[in-house]
Amino acid sequence: MLDTISLLIIVPVIFSILFVALPKSLYKILAWAFFILGVALSVKLVMDGTGVVPVPESNFAILENIVFVLEVLVILFILAVSLKYKNWPTLGLGIISAAIFGYTYANVHGAEGAAFNIDQFSQIMILIVNIVGTAIILFATGYMDHYEEHRHLNRQKIFYFTMSFFLAAMNGLVMADTLGWLFLFWELTTLCSFVLISYNMDEEGINNGFRALALNLVGGIAFSIGIVLLATNYEISTLSGIGAYAGTNATAMAAVALPVALLCIGGFAKSAQMPFQSWLLGAMVAPTPVSALLHSSTMVNAGAFLVVKLVPAFAGTNLGTAIALFGAFTFVMTSALALSQRNAKRVLAYSTIANLGLIIASAGIGTPLAVAAAIMLILFHAISKALLFLCTGEIEHTIGSRDIEDMSGLINKAPLLTMLISLGMISMLLPPFGVLLTKWVTMEVASSNPIVSIFMILGSALTTVYYVKWLGTILSTTMDKNAVHHQKPETYFPLSFLGLCIVATSILVFSIYDAFIKPQVATMLNIAPSVTGAGGQFSSEIGTFAYALIFIVIALAILIYYATKNMFAPRMSSYYLCGENSLEKDRLMFRNGLCAYDKSSASNIYLQNVFGESKLTTLGYVISILLIVAALAGGVL
Repeated sequence: MLDTISLLIIVPVIFSILFVALPKSLYKILAWAFFILGVALSVKLVMDGTGVVPVPESNFAILENIVFVLEVLVILFILAVSLKYKNWPTLGLGIISAAIFGYTYANVHGAEGAAFNIDQFSQIMILIVNIVGTAIILFATGYMDHYEEHRHLNRQKIFYFTMSFFLAAMNGLVMADTLGWLFLFWELTTLCSFVLISYNMDEEGINNGFRALALNLVGGIAFSIGIVLLATNYEISTLSGIGAYAGTNATAMAAVALPVALLCIGGFAKSAQMPFQSWLLGAMVAPTPVSALLHSSTMVNAGAFLVVKLVPAFAGTNLGTAIALFGAFTFVMTSALALSQRNAKRVLAYSTIANLGLIIASAGIGTPLAVAAAIMLILFHAISKALLFLCTGEIEHTIGSRDIEDMSGLINKAPLLTMLISLGMISMLLPPFGVLLTKWVTMEVASSNPIVSIFMILGSALTTVYYVKWLGTILSTTMDKNAVHHQKPETYFPLSFLGLCIVATSILVFSIYDAFIKPQVATMLNIAPSVTGAGGQFSSEIGTFAYALIFIVIALAILIYYATKNMFAPRMSSYYLCGENSLEKDRLMFRNGLCAYDKSSASNIYLQNVFGESKLTTLGYVISILLIVAALAGGVL
């Protein structure tokens, strides 16, 4: 198994070097090879089984030195780039990070060995990173030429190098058990994010890159302090060791609550939870593959991954309750903010933050069924959101806009693209798709906490509104059929593949549960929740519904549509404008209340005066900060 683990880190690094060394004409071949190898290695890791894999003593000293050098280089890079652009807040945070690193190196006894912990949760994350991640890089080979041509850039070597190196860092992050190594991979993902957000090298990109760097450094500082406290006070140097120590008795759980809370704050920052959400929103200036890879399906999942892994250390405590409230509040607040957006990427950004909040809330609830729902939601959300981000980028290339109102009639201009993005949206809303199943379970298990339950219900309702509004726009019929849509294999294979993954994982949800989720939760909490799909019924300890019947109805609806779509000729009727005739052939006019002629238009309602960022963001900051303080208080009291 150690060989597979090593390859999952080394192979992406090799590809990052190849993307720099080889000409751009070979990028598509490299991307296909990377995709095939990524799939093969991640499946191989699953087939190898689970277990703690120690690093051989003969290699440990060498690898420790490499980790030390890389940590120094990370700090030097932060300091250098902050000085170059005179970004003093980031420089200050970099100095604090350097001071903590120096203190740790001088005063904290280092680990005598290192290990990778391959459990079922790590396997799920490896599958996400290496299948979804490499599919996104493959999509980029059909996207970046057009993107750079439009912006007069020539930086694809940097782009593919950083994207590939990021996959190596993510693989290390979800497999490492030694906290020092985990922290190194954690910081490497932060640096990759900074480079990719700043990709356009304009003022907007650089400013947003520094915002992401600064806010993630805040989380990284909290993370590093938590590691120091665990090492100095409790001699804990591994992630699995935290849960093992806390699980001995209630006194031990209370003792480690403060460092655990600090680690969770690091997770909140990485997952862009309020009040850290602005870095993810600013990251939308980056190319769409960056949004899909770093900021929907992988990097932001790292924070949720950490919080879920820490569940054994806070389940059933005041800290757990504070985490549940914090996540549920982020879910409802960012869902409301998404409702006011008409920029498609900002809608998806807020939706990503919201769903990560739901995952963190589920972890905070801490019951076996809630934790199972959190892990399943990470899987289903990563696939669906990757598809949505990539489709949005392709729509922007097709119509020249990411404004939802400009997508009216997309079904006529790009039918296949419209069907794919519709599948992504529907998978976030309706049964029998996995996201809805996990949301339903989470809301049921949250019923013991009325505030969390209300937040979850409201957030889910708002999610339905903004996705249905968008869905109705792209499926509407307009007279504009002039756009010519060119379908590239390297673009549409990843989109179709992700769409197939959504359907396949939803059909196989119970097999996935039995193979990955059930044993993982049993390991973490010593009890496995009862969830079955026998007889076509989704059954858990909170209820049942006809799961298979919904798939049958959907299949019949698709068949009926294709059987009857050409039977009825469309009827075009003129627009009724209160008796006024159109004054111009290509423009529909009406007479307003001042007897002047205006152009008629129709659009969705965005409720800016109620749910706009200017109305809710400050309130969200205040409440989320108070909830973080409550989480820290739960770790002290």
